[in-house]
Amino acid sequence: MGSLKVVYAVKVHRKGLELLREKGFEVVVYSKGRVPPFEWLCKEIRDAQGLVITPIHRVNSELLRCSDKLRIVVIHGSGYENVDLDTCEERGVCVANEPDAIAESVAEHALALALAVLRNVARGDRYVRSGAWREGPAPRSLIGTSLKGKTVGIVGAGRVGSAAARLFKALGSRVVYWSRRKPELEHGVGVEYVGLEKLFEESDIVVVAVAHTPETHHMISRSLLFRAKRGAVLVNVSRGAVIDTNALVDALREGVIAGAGLDVFEEEPLPPTSPLASMENVVLTPHIAGYTWEAMEGTSVAVAQTLIRYLVQGVPPLNPLTPRSCGVRGERV
Repeated sequence: MGSLKVVYAVKVHRKGLELLREKGFEVVVYSKGRVPPFEWLCKEIRDAQGLVITPIHRVNSELLRCSDKLRIVVIHGSGYENVDLDTCEERGVCVANEPDAIAESVAEHALALALAVLRNVARGDRYVRSGAWREGPAPRSLIGTSLKGKTVGIVGAGRVGSAAARLFKALGSRVVYWSRRKPELEHGVGVEYVGLEKLFEESDIVVVAVAHTPETHHMISRSLLFRAKRGAVLVNVSRGAVIDTNALVDALREGVIAGAGLDVFEEEPLPPTSPLASMENVVLTPHIAGYTWEAMEGTSVAVAQTLIRYLVQGVPPLNPLTPRSCGVRGERV
């Protein structure tokens, strides 16, 4: 067998690349921006067996026609909404993701956003920087709310949701959750499963951590948002399109939702003209929930190990998204 080639559509932590090169792989990395030009990617994967992308990169039938040697696509992270899984399955291209290393980081960010909203961290920062603090004590509008004793509702109890449940529970919150596939968190974490409507009606903080699929698009709808407990805080670390943004804006304006901490948006980057950008009761971050050194290193190594196991050893990936073409039994995601 000749040298195996892997193309990275993104620059990643060096440890994963070093691991592949030590095993004799030819590694090509696009490092000039967020998304490589189609022409570059099409040319590079022509003789490649592996392709590494992030959730923002698109893999469709047009790209797959560029190569008849491609055997595996690995997502450096969790989101797979931009990958045409059906066409990959038809062409025998295995698709896998690597969500484990970033789960704790994303859960920590959900907690950070919740606390930032509850404790007016961003508003307090702006107050100090503006020089207003020189005029007297901080105003009553900056009085915060304690997390302890509050009910936190987790929407989606996968890796991120489960990790978030443990964090919030450790800080003294009552935690309830809803998930499309009930993972029995009650026994492992000591939290309560409830229906989605009840979760919104009871929760002081709602954390959205469900994957974006056709079934979950705008699942956090206007009717659901306006059922929320008065004064609730909404945190989203999943995907922007899981929430109906226009409905969220209305709920924030009317005070049904008291505040929001958002790391993801329906349109990214978030346009400066978005109503969310000018709301004092909203804390915004630029899709960085999983953006820690530890998560980047861990994901990079996990991706490299998946490529080595699959392309060299013939071992299926741990997180297959196209089971048949990956050589494992199981249902499609």
